[in-house]
Amino acid sequence: MNPRLLAEVLEPVLNAAEEDDAAMLDAVNLSAEALAALGAVILDREGQPADGVTDERAVVAALNTHAHTLMQCGRLDDVVEALQLAERIGKLGRLPHHRRMSDG
Repeated sequence: MNPRLLAEVLEPVLNAAEEDDAAMLDAVNLSAEALAALGAVILDREGQPADGVTDERAVVAALNTHAHTLMQCGRLDDVVEALQLAERIGKLGRLPHHRRMSDG
């Protein structure tokens, strides 16, 4: 995926960085929906489409890719921010009270 397009897809998450957990999860859902609409696929270790990828996992993978691109451009402060967001989202995805949008 084009790095500029990926940054646009991640914009809701990047803009919600300072918001509460509920706002962050809403932003994750928006970014995950955009990734899905664009046909982005998360691959497993064998290079095959991974089954059962959560919104959080898809956005964390996209953030990791975004961080890699930023690193190549020498934007280390932005790399740190992207990786910290990925870690935060990963933790939010494991919360037992996390309600998925499909849960009603």
